[in-house]
Amino acid sequence: MEEVFVLELPLQIEKYQEDILNKRYEQLRQLYNYVQGKLLRQYRYFEQMKEYQTCKTFKEKRDFFRSHPFHINGVYGNNKELLDITFDEYGINGFVGKMGKKLVNADTTYADLGITSTLLDRLSLAIWAAWEKMLYDYHAKRISFKKYGELNIFGSRKKTNGSGKKMFSGMELHLETMTLSIKLNGKVGKNAKFITLPILHNPKHVDYEMMALKGGFDSVKVITVVRRMVRGRYKYYLQMSIEGEKPKKGRTLGKGNVGIDLGPTTIAVSSENIASIDKLASECDNIEVEKKRLGRKIDRSRRANNPGNFNEDGTIKRGVRLTWNDSKRYKALRREMTELQRRQAAIRKQQHINRANALLKEGDTFIVENNQISGWTRKAKETKVNEKTGRIQKKKRFGKSVANHAPAMFVTILENKVKSLGGEVVKVDTQNAASQYDFTNNSFEKHELKERSVTLSNGDTHQRDMLAAFNLQHLKYDEAEKKQYDREAMAQHYERFCELEQEEIMRYKSKEKKDDRSTIGAEKI
Repeated sequence: MEEVFVLELPLQIEKYQEDILNKRYEQLRQLYNYVQGKLLRQYRYFEQMKEYQTCKTFKEKRDFFRSHPFHINGVYGNNKELLDITFDEYGINGFVGKMGKKLVNADTTYADLGITSTLLDRLSLAIWAAWEKMLYDYHAKRISFKKYGELNIFGSRKKTNGSGKKMFSGMELHLETMTLSIKLNGKVGKNAKFITLPILHNPKHVDYEMMALKGGFDSVKVITVVRRMVRGRYKYYLQMSIEGEKPKKGRTLGKGNVGIDLGPTTIAVSSENIASIDKLASECDNIEVEKKRLGRKIDRSRRANNPGNFNEDGTIKRGVRLTWNDSKRYKALRREMTELQRRQAAIRKQQHINRANALLKEGDTFIVENNQISGWTRKAKETKVNEKTGRIQKKKRFGKSVANHAPAMFVTILENKVKSLGGEVVKVDTQNAASQYDFTNNSFEKHELKERSVTLSNGDTHQRDMLAAFNLQHLKYDEAEKKQYDREAMAQHYERFCELEQEEIMRYKSKEKKDDRSTIGAEKI
């Protein structure tokens, strides 16, 4: 299967073009909600059927939907009879494809506004993704409708027209002039109306972008126009799905195994040259403090403008239809919160990319435990009472930490980079108990979560996460049995690991002191 990668480039937009694009996003949002409303009504009907209620497995559900096609008034197939619709990807795609004929007003359809069948194909993918999760994921509870401004992407895939020419329906991509033309009506030839948007290059990455486009128009399979809110204004980007080998940036992999121990907020690494522990996405912590402060402002503003919507105990009234009055200050605070969330996501991702790039030179095989990170976020089920205070202990675990530092995202970024350079990321079972293993006497000893240091049988004390990374580095992951470690290699590399660990602990302590001084200085200012 041919490799596919995505290249994103900014678009230069004038004010009148921005208004046209925003109108297109709004039209697609309305279509999305219209289709979801029709499908949800039919699904509620199926839920009441005894035949559906007896379906226990996913396969039984799929068989039920395929054997129970339904119709929606006004939606006809090619045979001029009511279209058969089923709750699967193809049935929903066929339904959405007919929405081009839906009237926007008395004499205008969506097709007349330039919304072609391929644009509707991309919309149907988002609709089916929501239903697939709803039908076949136990954690999904309901179908959500998109609020104003929440649909921010539309696109087209390449197809062959009647004359055998490959093209993007509803859009024209010209790589020679680096422009994108978007169709605004349903006419063809000289009567077709377009807006033309220049495609910009990033001055720092022009060479990379030109290498990515060396295959020309034929290598581009899908194009999408993405809208993002940046510092209170919309910015627009062109994403191109390109078939072929992704351009290299001159990075190379090292040699040897690298052990990685991930926590909710930290990452410990062990290789032949380094033993390190550091925070994941450390720059996001300050932004989280700002978000909490801003969230309290937003809540106070909302309560001040809508006192009748809250009970005496401060909770929102339920069971009645509420009208919310949003002040200008409230809207401004919400925009500020949106910008903070965007900045936090961008900084988090960039820090993960930088850390992954720095680790590439340490080895070509990266070993990490296959932790179910979503399990770290779940609340404890058992109710425990603190013996000292007599109070019930909190059931919260690491939900906020995982959300702020995104360890799973880091693993995905690292895996993509390593695989593209010919290396391997090995996800091993947690039953290998890397944090419990003592190679000096080949034994396993459980430690409580609060124990951050571990003493081996030879009397040496180590930081728990760095020791786990050292153990993972020497795990025999290709063995059929679990808990198999290369003790000879560990004894050979142990002295070097101890030296590197002491250097890292000294560096970490000095870094914490600097952070404390900067915090004290900021408080004085």
